[in-house]
Amino acid sequence: MNFQLTPKEKIAVLSLACVTVGFIAYWFLSQSKFLERIFEKKYQAREKAIYWVVFQRLVGAIFLGILPMLVMSLAKFFPNEYGDVLPKNNSTWWWILGLSALIIPINYWNAKKTDNLAMYPQIRTKEWTTATFLWEYGTWIAYLYAYELLFRGILLFAIFKATDMAWLAIAVNVALYAIAHIPKGQKEAIGAIPLGLVLAYLTLAEGNIWIAVIVHIVLALSNSFFSFLAQPEYRFVRNKGRKSKI
Repeated sequence: MNFQLTPKEKIAVLSLACVTVGFIAYWFLSQSKFLERIFEKKYQAREKAIYWVVFQRLVGAIFLGILPMLVMSLAKFFPNEYGDVLPKNNSTWWWILGLSALIIPINYWNAKKTDNLAMYPQIRTKEWTTATFLWEYGTWIAYLYAYELLFRGILLFAIFKATDMAWLAIAVNVALYAIAHIPKGQKEAIGAIPLGLVLAYLTLAEGNIWIAVIVHIVLALSNSFFSFLAQPEYRFVRNKGRKSKI
């Protein structure tokens, strides 16, 4: 057995370590009942509902994006090597438009389903102000950029460059991506397989992460918006006259 690693293989192993440690740290911090009780003591019910979700997503942005990026940079594996670059071809933007045009109407119909409304929007408060929407959408964008940077960026490109085997890199990527969705239920875990396959393939084919990043953001934000509209008790209220700014 040969346990010696080439420089590229070391990068691949480190990328797997970033996914493993980063996701475990994110998951247990974001699901910590101890931390949630601190939020409950500090804030009123409505503020807690908002700030707890904001906290969860920012923890994800840190442990899935910022810290892995720093670790990989120390190993001399920089963003331009894992697809965090401007698209070189117009085909990237056509894929984004085409997939978004497919996803939005699907989300419109899916958002009304009972199982979806039980989870989304993740901020569970009946009164939404402009600030609430900004927190909801802004933190989704930050979290999903970090998420895709790790999965479709660092992990996918590191394994591909170490093995020079596109389908192996895609298979590993899809497997870990689907497993990461298990806590959200059977429907999302299974749905992550075809979505992950498409996004991983297009990421390698186009040489950048932006199809995955933008399409995932469109998926999350449109589902959040349509789910808000489908919640019978949820409503938009103006900040004027409210003590809380959120």
